[in-house]
Amino acid sequence: MTKPNILFILIDSMRADKFFLNKKHLQFKKLIDQGVYFEQNISPSDYTVTGIGSIFTGCYPFDAGLKAQSYQKLYSNNSNYVEFLKQNGYHAYTTMAESVAELGFSKLFDKVDQTYPNSLRLFDGLGEKIINFLKSKTLEKPWFYFIHLEDLHLPVSLPSKYEHVKYSERYDIAISEIHSWINKIIQLVDLKNTLVVITSDHGDYIPSIDDSKNSNQNILRTKSVLRDKIPSKIYDKLSSTKRSFATNIQKFKTTSKYEKRAIETRTGKNRYLYDEIIRTPLLFFGYDIKPNKIVKQQVRSIDIFPTLVDIIGIEKINFSVHGQSLKPLLKNKTISEFPVYLESTVFATIQKNAIPHLGIRTPQFKYFRRVDNPKESIHLYDLVNDPFEENNIFSKNQNIVFKMEEEILKIKKNNSMPVLEDLDDSETKKVEDELRKLGYI
Repeated sequence: MTKPNILFILIDSMRADKFFLNKKHLQFKKLIDQGVYFEQNISPSDYTVTGIGSIFTGCYPFDAGLKAQSYQKLYSNNSNYVEFLKQNGYHAYTTMAESVAELGFSKLFDKVDQTYPNSLRLFDGLGEKIINFLKSKTLEKPWFYFIHLEDLHLPVSLPSKYEHVKYSERYDIAISEIHSWINKIIQLVDLKNTLVVITSDHGDYIPSIDDSKNSNQNILRTKSVLRDKIPSKIYDKLSSTKRSFATNIQKFKTTSKYEKRAIETRTGKNRYLYDEIIRTPLLFFGYDIKPNKIVKQQVRSIDIFPTLVDIIGIEKINFSVHGQSLKPLLKNKTISEFPVYLESTVFATIQKNAIPHLGIRTPQFKYFRRVDNPKESIHLYDLVNDPFEENNIFSKNQNIVFKMEEEILKIKKNNSMPVLEDLDDSETKKVEDELRKLGYI
């Protein structure tokens, strides 16, 4: 049987609630109608490096070589789906940003068509490069083509005709531009013999609020653009201004709790793990995918790799992954719904004072706290009754906090390669001992 081609499009910083949400954001609806959309897909991390690492390996960041408080390359000896596909007859191609290529991802591919500057956008020439590559007919079948788009990454830049729009509108406009280009790209492939996957590495911290309320985003954008072009003293002054803005955010009385929180997460020291940051779109369509299905069950970015393998008909992955195949959900069958381990990443070289957090997300609850101190910055949210995570309920729900900590320890223990079976009584005691040390028992 001939294997299908695979077109994998990763839209950096794409929030799930902006991709498709209850008839509110519908740019991608026609594509969603062609396939299966997972509306509760959760990335284990809040940054590109760790997010892509987990997608490529099917493993949580602590096993992918891309850990919190670091900016290190993918483990050279770590198995990943690109190499696995190549071992099974695929020719692997990519177009990706230089920052990602430099971390060891580009060397996995047979041909790197483009490693482009991080500032290059679809409208600025990247889109035409991708289209010309597909038109060149140089891709050997079966092919796997991974496209990494940075159009939504800070600073959000747009064609000159949008030069004067409010910053609060730039993100949505950029999504529309991306949607237009993706449609052009998809028209060049045979969907009967091409599996298309669209997802993201992480969401974004930026809420949709007016410039008048969030001038800090302009500061962030200025910093990003001028980082390598201005004296360090001036750059440090911008950083100081950013921190001051975060400190005084409460003065904006018209700003909602949700908006305040989003700004504080982006500008303050704490790297929180709210859903706008870790919930990402996940869409499959084309080859062997029945149309017009939305899956509400919580799934994980680490599930993408085993799902790909299952859809294209490769019987078994010959190494350990943390994720599971979602193919049964594509076929209206059921699978277990697992909690998702979460961790924020701090790059020690450029974010020395930032405080990473770790946590877990279940279909009902979100829990996270400081990495270095489990008794500080504790957050617990009832996602069913409080989807915007505005009401922290940890103080009145210590029993749930305990269960969440227990789940975190189980995941880290069970998913350190090789993958272990469920904890037996003796191992459960070890977990309880650890919880006791942390002060939860």
